[in-house]
Formats: sequence, structure tokens, C-alpha cells
Amino acid sequence: MDAELMVEVWRGQMVESKHYGHVAVADRSGKLLLALGDPDRRIYMRSSAKPFQTMAVVMSGAADHYGMAPADLAIATASHTAEPVHIEQVRHVLSLVGKDVEDLQCGAHPPSDPESYEELRSQGLEPTSIHNNCSGKHAAMLGVAQLLGGDTSHYLDPEAPGQRLIRSIVAEMCSIDEEDIAIGVDGCSAPVFGVPLRAMATGYARLADHRDLRPELRDAASRVRDAMMEHPYLIAGRNRVGVDIMRVGRGRLVAKTGAEAVFGVGDLERGQGLAIKLDDGQSRGVTPALVESLRQAGFLDDAEAQELRNWRGGIQRNFAGREVGEVRSQFRLKVLV
Repeated sequence: MDAELMVEVWRGQMVESKHYGHVAVADRSGKLLLALGDPDRRIYMRSSAKPFQTMAVVMSGAADHYGMAPADLAIATASHTAEPVHIEQVRHVLSLVGKDVEDLQCGAHPPSDPESYEELRSQGLEPTSIHNNCSGKHAAMLGVAQLLGGDTSHYLDPEAPGQRLIRSIVAEMCSIDEEDIAIGVDGCSAPVFGVPLRAMATGYARLADHRDLRPELRDAASRVRDAMMEHPYLIAGRNRVGVDIMRVGRGRLVAKTGAEAVFGVGDLERGQGLAIKLDDGQSRGVTPALVESLRQAGFLDDAEAQELRNWRGGIQRNFAGREVGEVRSQFRLKVLV
């Protein structure tokens, strides 16, 4: 099936741009409940896989061995904006596992938080690997590799013990055979996992409601989910939709973004997961499409969706403050059961 129209961008009396995508909503058994476009479209989960990657920190024994607190698990799951609170937490994880910034193999990029970037520049400093949005994940992965006896200089090798454990967790959480997972390389050089969108939705349903999982997996999912919900700001940072979704969800929703317009959300009360992917990979379209999908799926009621109105598109203004157009969601999720 083809992607379906999700968001229109109007300028004056014309539609200037359109965003097409796919949505899947599944329960923890893997049953597909709602969909748009092609729920079987294979997508890379990108950073939306981080909750499952952090589960390996628990299941390997690294979390307990190194004395990691919920905040440490949260920063391991983060796509952070490199604000001081994030950098401090990553340094803490590195200290727990006895590693340094130089051991991180994620590469450097400037803080995505403008204030933090300006502060760094004002000090005449260049970004390092700790400013990479994935640095918390890499710090934790170093600890897993070290504990499992692997060569920490090769901790990103897909066949390293820690990465094999992660792949098995992704397979079990998403109800897919390991050999059916496509392996690529993420922007931070870690392995990235290609799965059908409905499989990712199943994974988020089980992250939210893990009562049917085997004990080890259930404990890991519980600890990671609860850490994310206890420390949502560590997961992302200033002006990030995932933080606001978890705030509005008030202990009911767990959310994690991924690059290229991918997002996963789990609803604890419903025991359901939602996964979304826009084909053009643009963040402009994914946030209004995501919020509207959550509203239609019942993850958000109308009042909660209104609390997220700043993420729903709406009136667009130019640099002079003049109203020039509007971003509108244009779709209806299809009920399958």
C-alpha cells in the first residue's frame, strides 16, 4: 500500500506542500487495531529503538553492577539537546562505567539546544562527542560491553555481545524473527534496526504494558519505561514534543522520537502502541501528524490534544509576523478491529 496524505501546508489560497506517511496502532499481542498507509512498510526505527537498547543495560546486569539510577537509564535512552543537565548526566554514566568522553564513538555535533550551543561558542569551545544527542546511549553501551567481556573499542560492532543482546531484545519486543531485522548504521554509528511499522507499534505496546513478557524482559521493560516517565526532560530537552506528550499523558504515555520523521508512543492504560513514519522524513509534518494520530487513536482526549496545540500546526507566520498560511492535518485512521 502507498503512503497516504497526512498533512497539508497552505500558503494563501494554495496547498504549497504535502506530507505523506504511515501509522500503525497495535496491542501487546501484536494485533493491528488502527492503520493508515502501509502498516507493513519496513522502516528504520532510528532513535525510537533506544528504549529497547537501554533494556540491554538492565538485562546484561550492567545497570545493577554499576549502580545506575533511573536518571542514568533515562539519559541512556535519550536523544538529548545537550543542555547542561544532559551533559552532567552523561558524565555521571561515564564515571560509573570508568570511561571517558574520548571512548565515545558517536561523533561530535553542536548542541541542538540553541542556548546551549551559544554558551559553548561564547566559551570558545568546540563540540565533542558528549554533545552528540546519543552520547548517553553510547556511555551505557560501553558499560554493557565492558561487563560482558567484549572489546570496548569495538562496542558498536553488530556482532559484539552487547549488540547481539540488543538485537534479540528488539526481536522479542517487536515480535519479529532476528533474521528478519534489517541492520543499518545510525547517525551515531550504532546499529539501527529495520522492521515493519506494525512491529514497532507492538514493541511500544509491550514497553507500555509488559505483563505478558517473560520475567527478565518484563523487569527490563518496566525499569526503562518508568525511568523515561520519571525523567522525561532527560529523554529530550527544551522544546521537544516527546517531553510534552509525556507531561500531558500524566504517567500514562511513554514516547520516543526517531530521526527521519519516526515516532513511537505507548499507552499504559490501553496496552497499545502507536508508530508513525512520514515518507519525506521531515519534522515539520511529523509533529502535527503525530498529535492528531494520538487523538484519533484515543491516546489523547480532546483537552489533552489542545494542551499540545503548539505542536498541531495551525497558523504560520513569516519573519515579519504576518499570517501567511496554515499547516493542517488531513487524514482519518482506519479502524481494523
